[in-house]
Amino acid sequence: MTGLDPTTLVVSGLSGIGKSVTVLAALHRIGAQASAVRLVRSGSSRPYAQALSGRLRLDLSGQTAPIGTGPGYELDAAGLLEALGSGVGPGSAGPGVLFVDDLDVLSAGRAAWLQQLGDLAYERGWRILAAARYVPEGPLPDDVEVLDLGPLDTWSLRRFLDGELRTPLAADVAERLHWWSSGNPRVALELADSLDPGQRRGGAHWAGPDVVGPVARRSFHVLLGGLDLAATSRLAQHRVLATGSVLDRTVDSSAVRSVGLGTISAPPGHSGGVVDRLGVRYPLLALLCREQAGGAFDDGASSGRTPDGMGPDGGERPVSPVAATAAEVILDGLHLDAVAGLSAGERAPRAAARAVGVALLSGATWAQDGAHRWTPATIGSEWTDHLWWRPPAAVDEARSAAGERAAAALVVLERTGRLADPAGLRADLEVIGASRHLDWVGVCLQVRARLLLGDGTGARRLLEDQSGTSSGRTVAEIVARHVAAARVAMFDGRAADVRECLARVVDLRPSATDWLPVQGLQAAAAAMLDGKAPTALLPLGTEAWSTRALGEFAVDLGAAHLAVGQAERAAELLGLGLERCQWPYRGRVQARADLAEAVLASRGIRGEIPRTTLAEPPIEPEEWRDADTRAAHTRLQAILAAAGARTEAVEDWLPASVPPTSPWQRLRTLVAYGRYCLAHGDRAASEPALTEGRALARLAGTPGWRTAIDACLAGLGTSDGPGWARLSGNDREFVRLALRGATNAQIAGAAYVSERTVANRLRQIYALLRVRDRKELTELATVDPPGWLTGQG
Repeated sequence: MTGLDPTTLVVSGLSGIGKSVTVLAALHRIGAQASAVRLVRSGSSRPYAQALSGRLRLDLSGQTAPIGTGPGYELDAAGLLEALGSGVGPGSAGPGVLFVDDLDVLSAGRAAWLQQLGDLAYERGWRILAAARYVPEGPLPDDVEVLDLGPLDTWSLRRFLDGELRTPLAADVAERLHWWSSGNPRVALELADSLDPGQRRGGAHWAGPDVVGPVARRSFHVLLGGLDLAATSRLAQHRVLATGSVLDRTVDSSAVRSVGLGTISAPPGHSGGVVDRLGVRYPLLALLCREQAGGAFDDGASSGRTPDGMGPDGGERPVSPVAATAAEVILDGLHLDAVAGLSAGERAPRAAARAVGVALLSGATWAQDGAHRWTPATIGSEWTDHLWWRPPAAVDEARSAAGERAAAALVVLERTGRLADPAGLRADLEVIGASRHLDWVGVCLQVRARLLLGDGTGARRLLEDQSGTSSGRTVAEIVARHVAAARVAMFDGRAADVRECLARVVDLRPSATDWLPVQGLQAAAAAMLDGKAPTALLPLGTEAWSTRALGEFAVDLGAAHLAVGQAERAAELLGLGLERCQWPYRGRVQARADLAEAVLASRGIRGEIPRTTLAEPPIEPEEWRDADTRAAHTRLQAILAAAGARTEAVEDWLPASVPPTSPWQRLRTLVAYGRYCLAHGDRAASEPALTEGRALARLAGTPGWRTAIDACLAGLGTSDGPGWARLSGNDREFVRLALRGATNAQIAGAAYVSERTVANRLRQIYALLRVRDRKELTELATVDPPGWLTGQG
């Protein structure tokens, strides 16, 4: 519209596709909204115009006349422009841009009217923009140019829906809404508005609409009206699949345009291919045809609406030709809001395996419907094979027996927090893990079992073996693999990877944020990355969570408090967690080392360390074969040593190992050693260890640990690094304002103190942080900011 060519531009697209929003946004972007006028209802008897820059509205009823003997009205082009120039536009200069907003079908007559309007407008220095729902195939005047608006892609549509609904959409629900709406935002919003919160979050199953809403009817009425009887009948019989991602969604523009002319039919030798492709691209059009033909929507298997799997792009994939039971669809899709409605009598082997797998994954017991309602009363290979393997029939007898024993051990651990035969479980995991075609929910359970046994190497290797494409996997499987990866990353101290994996989990199933395992991992990652203390407490409704899930949650929260220097709270939670679950996924060695360090840091060397919790059951050498786990074990032994046997060098706390200890475990050892020396009064040995640990925290990928280190250094009364932790609340506010560029007078006004007080206090802050002025303060805050300054602590 800013060029010299006097072409009239027509923006076309289905109703709800965003024509008006796009045009208005473009006018605003180029600064033309102040001189633009919007013409509304131009084909009716009561058209009106309104300036975009104000509320002035001009009635144009006097400029209309009926079109011959047919329906509709037409505005007099010359009279329209004259009225606009005197009634709405900015004086004699005119409005600049006239936006004709409500054209329906750009027929030959309407195109000729637009050309005439454009010619007259160009003489006055104005430009014409129009929005049309449909432009039929055929020649157009040379001065009329058409811009087709296509559908939104899935990501853009999801962002629009998230903003409108103000609730997070599950990734597969967004993909399904995109397919059913054909990428039309208003149609998608209409569909999403009909969903309850559980369906939007993926907590309840939704395959597609049963009826077509009014917005969709307006969008497709031109296409529907242009179909001949044969095409309508064929689309009415079209098999509407919810699995849009496996279908060819592309339809050439000539096929779409031909619908509006009422000429669509199956070309010779093509068996209605064009019609079928229209049904794929516009599934709601097929439903409208079925409704018009008097047919009911079939929600059974014939419609293909059994979305129990997802592909790598978020689109569903059917996972089995065998019809899934209602329980399997609910559990495979993690539609856990619907679990309460399942039949208690349904005990099919696959459904039983999925129920146990999802319960162990989420930590939920669904106890509100009876204790372990969906856990079978007996353990047997008829269902445990389905827990571990995708094709159970291919499993040999030895592996099946190992799987049965492992499932029994994990179910007991879930209920009691104890493991009777860790050596037996370790051996059974070796047998199961050597097989192919594993179910990823079972892989997640194996990974957790290997971690709690201290086998970080085996857990990593198992994840690497299952790192292929997610095509054909269920929602539960994809979530399970990400949860398993998050647990391995936390075991290794890779907090950024934990956060990334959990983001994928929540993207696919926002309701997973309610799970205790996810909440614990999120709290620990926030402490390690941001120095943010957890605010979550153990939930009141503990009957809904397993003993293992509650114990691991407490251990995660305890580790988070330890990372930010809240040692007393850490000791309480870690002790409680290990009492409930002696075998958390962090591994008994690392969890016990954390507990010993927390007690030492909170109560000093005279504090009573719960040796019973730490000593029973005993830690076997097989539990600390992993290099990092061995470092944690050595740290634990050193903390528990008597005062007279105290080692004098941090190197004595690090075992000789090949491969060497990771930066994460060295950081943990340095902090533990610094705390240990501080508790013994050895300040000279404590400070260098803590200072090195502070420098290593960012390299190890856990900058949040600097919060705890700064607290220790503040206790020493000296520090080679920034003293952010020693600043009071008022000091921190002074720093925030100073870094934003506030003058001393402005800071004084904000804090209700004198300018002299501000100047004196800033000098004290500079001395505490070892900087000379505001410039160095700004440099320090840029290079090494504390969490409270960035809003993360």
